[in-house]
This record gives sequence, C-alpha cells and structure tokens, in this order.
Amino acid sequence: MKFNKHLLTITGALALILVLAGCGNNTSKQSSTQMAKNQTVNISTDSEISTLDTAKASDSGSLTPLYQISEGIYRLGPNSKIENALATKTQVSKDGLTYKFTLRTDDKWNNGQPVTANDFVYGWRRVVNPKTAAGYSYLFEGVKNYNAIQKNGMSPNKLGVSAPNKHTLVVHLSHPVPYFKLLLAFPTFFPQQESAVKKYGSSYGTNSAKTSYNGPFKLADWNGTSDTWTMKKNPNYWDKKDVKLDTLKFQVVKTPSTGLSLYQQNKLDVVTLSGEEVPSYKNRPEFKKFVGGSTIYLEMNQKRVKALKNVKVRQALSQIINKKSLATQVLRDGSTAPKGFVSTNFFKNPKTSADFASDAYEKSGVAYNEAKAKKLWAQGLKQVGKKKVHLSLLSDDTDQSKKTTQYLQSQFNKLPGLSITIHNVPTKSKLSRSTSGDFDLVISSWGADFADPINFLDLLTKSNPTNNGHWVNAKYDKYIAASKTTDANNRVKRYDDLVNAEKVLMKDQGVIPLYQPANAQLWRTNIRGFVWNPAGMSNGYKGLYVTK
Repeated sequence: MKFNKHLLTITGALALILVLAGCGNNTSKQSSTQMAKNQTVNISTDSEISTLDTAKASDSGSLTPLYQISEGIYRLGPNSKIENALATKTQVSKDGLTYKFTLRTDDKWNNGQPVTANDFVYGWRRVVNPKTAAGYSYLFEGVKNYNAIQKNGMSPNKLGVSAPNKHTLVVHLSHPVPYFKLLLAFPTFFPQQESAVKKYGSSYGTNSAKTSYNGPFKLADWNGTSDTWTMKKNPNYWDKKDVKLDTLKFQVVKTPSTGLSLYQQNKLDVVTLSGEEVPSYKNRPEFKKFVGGSTIYLEMNQKRVKALKNVKVRQALSQIINKKSLATQVLRDGSTAPKGFVSTNFFKNPKTSADFASDAYEKSGVAYNEAKAKKLWAQGLKQVGKKKVHLSLLSDDTDQSKKTTQYLQSQFNKLPGLSITIHNVPTKSKLSRSTSGDFDLVISSWGADFADPINFLDLLTKSNPTNNGHWVNAKYDKYIAASKTTDANNRVKRYDDLVNAEKVLMKDQGVIPLYQPANAQLWRTNIRGFVWNPAGMSNGYKGLYVTK
C-alpha cells in the first residue's frame, strides 16, 4: 500500500498498526487485566485522509481508516495467516481457477441494510471499470476477463465474479494466483453498497457522512479536509462483542516534537518519534518499534525528463547517495539502508528459507560510490548531449520527508552540472502530482498489502498505473509474466522469476531504493491487546483495550 497514486506511506497511522502487529505477542491478555471504563484511545498520524472510497483509496492515510471501518471476505492474522471475516466457507477447484465463498448472513452496512454477495460483485466491477480510474485495479489482473476489460473495451459486467444467491460469491480466475486469498483481505476487494455509491455520485467517500461501510468502527467528524476525526464502535458490526474499544480519536501531527508534547500533556496516547527523540525513549516500557514490509524509494520521471532515460544518469543519481548515512545519521530512528526494492524480513526462499532481499541483492543498485557516480554522470550527460541538468524533487511536507529531501539535495549537488529544487507539499498534493506526472524526481513509499514479493515488483511493470516514473524493461516484464503464468504453480521457479526480476530492476536502476523505514512510537502502557500482521492490518484496532 501507499501512494504515489498508490504508494503507501509507511508512516503515520499505518505505521502504528505495523508496530502493534510487531509487539502484539508481548502484551497482556484481556482476561488477566481489568479493563478501564473509558475505552478511548487518542492517536496521532502524519497522513490526512484522501478518500474513503475503497475503489479509489491507495495511500496509507486512506487505507488505514478503511481497515477499521470496512471488512471483506478475509482478514489476516499473525504471519499473514488467512482468517475468515465475511466468509464462513471457501471451496477452491483443483485447478485453482474457481473460488466459491459462502458468506455470513448477519453482516450489515452502517445504515443497517444487509451486506450481500451482490455488493462484492458491484464493487469489483466498479474497481475494474476504467472510468473509475482505480489505482489498485491491477490487483484484479488474475480475475477472468480483467485484461479484456482494461485493454479491449469489454464490459465490466463480464468480470469473472458472480452471485448465485445473496450469500454465495463465485470467482473465476484466468490463471492460478498463488496469493489470491491474501488479496481478499485488502480494501480494494471489499464490498461496496451500490445504492450509496449512486446516491452520492462523485461525492461518495469525500466525507464521513457520504460513505458506506461494514467494519468494527463508524467514522465521524471528517469533512474531507479536516485533520481530526473520530471512530466509534459500530453497533451493526457482526462481531461487535469482540471489539474492545469504544472510541478512537485521530489527530494529524506532522512534527514529532509537537506530538511528543501532546503525549506528555496526556492529550495523545500514541505518537511517532523522530530520530532525535528515539535515544531518550528507546529503553522505556512504552517504546515500540517495527521494521520490515516497506520501502522508501525515488522514482525518476523518464517520460518528462530525457536525461533520466539514460541508465548511466540513473545509476549516477543512485550511487551518489550514501543510503546508510541517510538512515543512521539523518533519520536516526532505526531505519536501515536497503538491499533492494523488496524489503528485508518479508518473504523467504521456499527451498532454503533465505530472505528474498538477500537472494535478490544486486550491490550496484544500492551502493554508495561517489567517484564512480561522478564518472557515470559525465558519461551519461555526454550520451544525452547535455552539460547541465536541473531537476525538481517532490515529497511530502512531513518533518521526516523534509529531512530526506534536504539530504538528497546535498548529495546530488556533488554531481557537476546538477541543480535541484525541492518541493515539499501536503501528501494529497504529492499523490496528485505524482499520479499526473508533475514531477522530475519523487520520493515514494510502499508498504506491503500482502506477503509476497509480487506486491512490490508488480508496481514497476510497463502497464502498472503505479509506475509513475515510466520505467520500462522487457526482460523485467517477462520474468513477472512468467511468475504469474507458466511458473505460477511451481513455487521454486516462481521464486526464481521474482529474484531475477529484482536483479534486472536494480541493474537497470529503474528506481532508487533510499531506505527501509523503522517506525518508532510511544504507546501508553495501559493500552493492551493485539492486532493483525503488517501485511494485512485488517481491523487493526479491534482487539485493543485500555486497562486501569
């Protein structure tokens, strides 16, 4: 998840869920602790909500609340284990091409109307309809007729999904998708209430009053631009007896020092720390940290800037950046230098259990070598017929983003003839500009939607709408295609395809991995419970509760 249009920023509220997932096994069980009468938690986030439309949401600021107010067929438990949410039974054909889901009969929308299989059919068709311009529509690529709908004008009604009755959903795939069940825990695959979408039209999802949802919490006080909002326990939720919290109050705080001050004044219960603050709090019981499942990287707009089409220019931009220094000396929050685009601690070799990031490691794609960078830069400029290049650098306006852009500017200034202009703008503006191609360089982020390397690597295929830098490599696309088709049912061959794709990406410097973020927070010690794992995050706050 994330967003460039889809890059998920792994900061703010999403990070909080990740941290909870990482520390859940260490918390007390409810049965051994007396719950407080007031079950309210005040949380800071550095990301505004862009939309509450599950068809269009792609950034962490939007996906995080959707995980709390909505629900789909499955949710993910620890270690990405599939758990039934709206599904009560699943049948899969021997060839892996047909899925039949029996859905629970007691699920309701926030207006009290029942959720049915037809709500999934409508929602999925709406996502794949090109007119919707859904950033995550490509996740439906394995569903029958998706490609024809996208490329050949076939009606979205021909998508391979149907509802034989109100509580049975049938899905036909065009080819086996090994991670299909994982996808079904992601908001893009959640149901959508047709009557609400049509009632509000283009205004659907633009504020809390014009949104339909079916999850453990109801959202209030979000007018589309507000930097505070509230979630309250949903009385219509089918599993409301297991929802411990009564209220969640969110506040956008973009400067960690401000958040820490509010925490110390007891006005916030959960805050994110800056690198400067971590040393003072890392040994305290309320300190939590999570690393893994996300990558911060630089996209280079090859469609807009001719020089960026040159591989040596791209390699020079990468190798002039000391990524270890960025993580350990600038950010100082536990973030680490990347091994590649796919993060570490995320996926293992099916034969050896080695980390995917280690198997796919291509040193040149993440190395720091100032002398070589300058040589590559000179060679690249000569090949494109330029002596000087001016580039704009786009990112968010958070404290951490500003530190990162300033550091990158200082590194890029070492390349003769290169000048950089920084643009730190609100997240919503950055996403809009990134999606429309209004940038030269943009700092993007991706947090895992499901635990498989394809979730990262699919982003950079030729036709993927998230490939905002327009990097194209036929060999890369061939490996990705093989992992989805000829090798889809062979775990070892599929894994090798994905490793080879990552190596191609790094050798050609399609993107520049900058760092693997760590999220350091303070959680009041009287907040207990558990949440789901970082690749799922479904109903992340459902199991939390406050003790006396």
